[in-house]
Amino acid sequence: MEIVDIPKITSYVGIRASEYFSNLGQSINYSFKELINRQDEIKNIVNPSVTFGVSPPNYKGNKGRVDFYCCYEVSPIANVPHGMMHIHILPRTYSKTYYKGPISKTETAYDYTSNWLKENGYTYDEVEHYFERYDERTIVSHDDEANELIIYCPVKKKE
Repeated sequence: MEIVDIPKITSYVGIRASEYFSNLGQSINYSFKELINRQDEIKNIVNPSVTFGVSPPNYKGNKGRVDFYCCYEVSPIANVPHGMMHIHILPRTYSKTYYKGPISKTETAYDYTSNWLKENGYTYDEVEHYFERYDERTIVSHDDEANELIIYCPVKKKE
C-alpha cells in the first residue's frame, strides 16, 4: 500500500458493463471477453497484455445499476470503435494497493485500503474514477491465491 501521484491524463478505451451490483461479476466477465475479442479494433494500445477495470465513484451504498468499464490504456486516443467508450483519468493522488489472492475476495483489499487511509490521515476523493490494473499475473478464470492485481483509489488528505 502506498500513496502515488498520477501526473498526467491517461486515456482508456473499452466496453461498459452496467448491472445491479449483486449481478455485476457476470456482466464484467462478458465485457472483458468482448474487449479481448475486439482488441484489434482499438488503436494505439499502450500494452496489449494489460487491461484495466475502471469504476466511477458511485459504488458505495448504490442499490441501483452501477457501471464498470473493461478497458485498454491508449495513447494517443484515436477513433473509438462502435459500441465502445473512452474514459480519461485526470491527474491526482491515488492509493495504490497491491492485492494477491482470489478475485472473488478483492473486496478485502478495498477494506484494507479503507482502514489504512483512515489510520494515516486520508479519505477517498469521490470525484474521480477508481481503477484496477490486470496483467499476466491476473487469471480471472482461476479464482485462486495466485492472482495479482493493483488497485488505485482516488484519495485526499483529511482536512
